[in-house]
Amino acid sequence: MKNNNIKFPHIGKVIIEDNVEIGSGCTIDRGSVDDTCIGKNTYLDNQVHIAHNVNIGDNCIIEAGLYLTGGSKITTYNSDNKLELIVKASELAGQDNLLFIRNSQSGAIEARINSKSIALNQ
Repeated sequence: MKNNNIKFPHIGKVIIEDNVEIGSGCTIDRGSVDDTCIGKNTYLDNQVHIAHNVNIGDNCIIEAGLYLTGGSKITTYNSDNKLELIVKASELAGQDNLLFIRNSQSGAIEARINSKSIALNQ
């Protein structure tokens, strides 16, 4: 067993709430222990990857090509667009109205307040 991979059965599921839009080429991993959840009125742009057990809140937008795991480091900003903290994505679990983007200069993943929430598919 020392040099072997161990297969771990995933018992969680994927929960996609109402009015979620998922772009082409997205992957959403089934929860390994807990569920992976996408909150209502959330938009995943193309090629987004949501890892096991990640919990995205309501009214969120995730930029194309972003890869979110529970351990991803996220730079957070307050409603005045001022730097707040750098946290693991798991610490943002279920928070609503966030805009997840990648900073094109630093490469950091940022979570900003999505002050322009819109209703999708209406």
